[in-house]
Amino acid sequence: MARAVLELGESLQAETTCPVCLELFSQPVITECGHNFCGPCMAAVLGAPPRPAACPQCRATVLPGSLRPNRSLGAVAGLAGALGDEARRPRCPAHGEALGLFCESCRGPVCPLCREGPRHRDHRARPAEEAARELRETLQSNLVFLQKEKEEFKPKGESKSDSLLGTVASERQRLRDAFEQLQQFLREQEGVLLAQLDRAHGELAKERREYVSSVSERKSLLGTLIVDIEKKRDQPVVEFLMDVGKILSSCEAAKAPIPEPVSPELQRTVKNLSEMSQLVVDAVAKFKVNLLSEMDRERVKVTLDPETASPYLILSKDRKTVRLGDEQQNLPDTPKRFMGSPSVLGSQGFTAGRHYWELEVGDGDSWAAGVAVESVRRKDSLNMALGKIWALRLDWDRQYTALHMPPAPVALKEEPRRIRVHLDYEAGQVTFYNAENMMEILQFKASFTEKVFPYFWLWSQETYIQLCA
Repeated sequence: MARAVLELGESLQAETTCPVCLELFSQPVITECGHNFCGPCMAAVLGAPPRPAACPQCRATVLPGSLRPNRSLGAVAGLAGALGDEARRPRCPAHGEALGLFCESCRGPVCPLCREGPRHRDHRARPAEEAARELRETLQSNLVFLQKEKEEFKPKGESKSDSLLGTVASERQRLRDAFEQLQQFLREQEGVLLAQLDRAHGELAKERREYVSSVSERKSLLGTLIVDIEKKRDQPVVEFLMDVGKILSSCEAAKAPIPEPVSPELQRTVKNLSEMSQLVVDAVAKFKVNLLSEMDRERVKVTLDPETASPYLILSKDRKTVRLGDEQQNLPDTPKRFMGSPSVLGSQGFTAGRHYWELEVGDGDSWAAGVAVESVRRKDSLNMALGKIWALRLDWDRQYTALHMPPAPVALKEEPRRIRVHLDYEAGQVTFYNAENMMEILQFKASFTEKVFPYFWLWSQETYIQLCA
């Protein structure tokens, strides 16, 4: 009904609008040709002094003094103006009625029809003018309070920031000192071990030269003796016996063993140095692993939750790898289990903090990985559950997709085989990295209010998803 009245008001305004100034009639007059205009508009048309002029509508001649007041039209124009003012009042978008009431529960204006509706029926409502007066007073008192607060506002946060800045600077210097001391210690130990290896190297080189020289001398002696014996054996008796003793002595010398190329003592020294070197290498490797492990508190060990796994998915015994099976397994349809899509969640969920885990996807396609909230829809298709999933997907056509609502394509220059998924619960961020070079792939912005779980989806038997240790 209200809309019909407004439409009639608009029609009435159109009929009471002056065709010259396009405003509602003011002191309307009527011409002999039957057209109505504002009195001031026609006075401007006739000019000063007045002279005959053409009617602005039909071009008939209008003589000065022929105009007659049209008071009834003026009254109708006034009514049309009042209706226009009423029409410009804010209206209920649902019912078209004037917003004359204020709902205190919803803290907003409503119309009488809204007041009787199911949404506001049990709410307290009162006239908008009355509510506005009281709320203006409330706002005024708030204004006075806030102005006073502004005058007395002297925050002391800078001192806390200064204290923390001092702590950061102190820790920075302490860390630099610790690493400098560690580097100095390592350089000293490196010098000691390298000096021992250098000495062993020099001794080995010396004994090798001596061994090579002994071998060369023995080879030369053998050659000389062979020639002498071959010459001596056919000589006459007296001549043969004259210097045979010398040759026999040389033969005894030639039979003596050649000294070892490396002395046993030096062999033991090299063995000990080799063992020490291996101990140092192992200790450094262990130190690096332990240090990174202690520092990397955000990394979590994720395993797959078999109670959530789709019957189409096969999990490894250690719950680190998932593949797509040949057929659906006979598994109970529990509330936790995904039945509408080949999906599975991680066993551990998060309600706070920063966490990350890494996974390998190989060269296959048709996989997705990311996070999902606990209330994700598990009995529907993947498309129906997208509003509560934030994931990166590789489709069958090798196109990457940011999997949320709505899905969006992602252009990558290279296809990552190992991916890091990083969750920052408080900041509402899910970030994906290529774990091989730590280049960012994709980041989602979200607002989490419930537990968040690692999420995985698979739809190709040639593909696997393996969680990294």
